[in-house]
Amino acid sequence: MQQINKILILILLLAACKQSDNDIVKLLQSKNLEDRINGAYQAGKSGKKEFIPYLLENANDPATSTSLHFKGFSVYQEKMNALKDILKIEPPSKITRDPDSTIIRFYTKPASKYLKQ
Repeated sequence: MQQINKILILILLLAACKQSDNDIVKLLQSKNLEDRINGAYQAGKSGKKEFIPYLLENANDPATSTSLHFKGFSVYQEKMNALKDILKIEPPSKITRDPDSTIIRFYTKPASKYLKQ
């Protein structure tokens, strides 16, 4: 019986630590720079296609973090990396922190079927 209790507690702890889809959307839509970068990172890690419209929204945002956790990463860079992870398609050139309209257009085409009409 104690073994079952330990397993249940472990499952509850894991479920509580995982960010919900709504939390990720809130991060992606936040005015806070680090939240937007974190949201893009979490969206890419989740692999869920529901986040694609949010990742393409203001995709050319050049704002770059100075916080220790995301130092040197831009919103654009994290969003494109998330799209790369979700769509499982390599971009035509390296994703850097500087926005590149070629890469944004490259991901917009395959992502268009996931955009709300």
